[in-house]
Amino acid sequence: MILTIFVTAFRPKETTFVFVESTDTHGHFDDFANDATVIRQLRDSLGDRLVLLDNGDNLQGTVFQYFSNHDASRPNITAQFLDFFPYDVAGVGNHDIEAGRQVFDRVYGETKVPVVCANVIDEATGKPYFKPYVVLERAGYKIAVLGLLTPYVVTWVPERLRPGLRFETIEESAKKWVQIIRDKENPDLLVGLFHSGWDSEPLSDADAAQLGRENATKWVAENIPGFDLVFCGHDHKHRTDILINNDGDTVGVLDGGCHAQGLALATVTMQKGKKAYSKIEWVETSQQVPDTAFQAMVQPYLDSVEAYQSRQVAQLPVDIHSDDAYNGPCLWVDAMHRCQLDVVRREGVRADISIAAPLGSGKNLKAGMLTVKDFFTWYPYENSLAVLSMTGEEVRRFLEYAFDQKDPIYNFDSGAGLLYEVDESKPNGERVRIKSMADGTPFSADSVYHVVMNTYRSMGGGNHLSEGVGWNRSDIQSHVVWQSDRDLRSLFIEWAAQRGTLEAAPLNHWKWMR
Repeated sequence: MILTIFVTAFRPKETTFVFVESTDTHGHFDDFANDATVIRQLRDSLGDRLVLLDNGDNLQGTVFQYFSNHDASRPNITAQFLDFFPYDVAGVGNHDIEAGRQVFDRVYGETKVPVVCANVIDEATGKPYFKPYVVLERAGYKIAVLGLLTPYVVTWVPERLRPGLRFETIEESAKKWVQIIRDKENPDLLVGLFHSGWDSEPLSDADAAQLGRENATKWVAENIPGFDLVFCGHDHKHRTDILINNDGDTVGVLDGGCHAQGLALATVTMQKGKKAYSKIEWVETSQQVPDTAFQAMVQPYLDSVEAYQSRQVAQLPVDIHSDDAYNGPCLWVDAMHRCQLDVVRREGVRADISIAAPLGSGKNLKAGMLTVKDFFTWYPYENSLAVLSMTGEEVRRFLEYAFDQKDPIYNFDSGAGLLYEVDESKPNGERVRIKSMADGTPFSADSVYHVVMNTYRSMGGGNHLSEGVGWNRSDIQSHVVWQSDRDLRSLFIEWAAQRGTLEAAPLNHWKWMR
């Protein structure tokens, strides 16, 4: 009887927690002040009953984030962002890895916020490179937060930016770490912080064995019992769902979207070891009054980058639009082709053909003097350049596949250095007819060509080389003959500055037959 009274007296009382997730901000901290208002209000009213999570992909996406990544004179803006509220836990995104180990090591070393990711493995030790999980103790309850990252990062980010790291599948890592956390911590709530989208199947049996699913959130929530909440990201689609897993338990699944447009919010009441969801929602924040203290924190970073981003680069003689790529050759893409071919040849590497795509839809640049900031609109990612060895038939199959990839536009590749036609009335597989090389010399399906493209594509991003060309994903890197040690946007800016004035006419190396 005395023991029963003792246990009852110390049983945690009914407590309501609010979990809030931001994700895929991509350096848009100048737009985050509205979100900051919501977070501050919740922090003021809830105290430590607010659990604030960030799900990664902060280190790429804006001029001033890029500038901050390479400015050692002050703490990185992402570290300051995480510490401002502060966040309780932060996850790791693929674009954080893309910033390079030197950058993300520094940023995660600067922040006081624990950074979790269980399936990034240090090859030197065989153990997780980051903390796999953390346990928060709030109001007498234990809340475990497990971090995981899509392993498809290895198909997008060159090894030079992630040396000594390997990436396990989300499915296997989740299964392993749920058991470890249950046995070691016995938490009252287990929260997944997955930088992985809602749902996708492996592309092939080989992919399933090596990488699993790129977007594994739904599968894990349904098939690996133990999670009470799973916050996801990566696919830039805000989401609120409650699923039933294989044990018949409910799992709340939320995605905060991207670019500081809103927050994912889950309200969970704990009583006698059981949970009840009273609210699972996405909070759109554009109508909020900006938080002035957050703005004051960001402003010095905006000021410091101004001289860099306003530096004049080259004259653009005509207006250009990214969506013009759908209509045929256009300057938006053809300037990239010209740059890629010139840069590689200056490095003393043979380049016969260029492959490129517009990297965003609805983008426009006005005629006039372009600044560095304009090139972040034109080329928003930190990809490098690569040259691959491909047969003529492999090039043709690549282009066949590309013309099915109109959404998203960054997979809609075209070629330069050769002359070809695309006839949409023909059956799939017969639409692309390559007539000759651009200089009029014959093109042969059996000949081997050097093809320059960005490293995202050269590593299998978009599946052009796997599903389109037919290469096994594990063999793709054997075709790479050269890779740049600098990001393509920096090379693009230098190339344009050397020219002074960009061409006013497209290359016209291909055309639609309609």
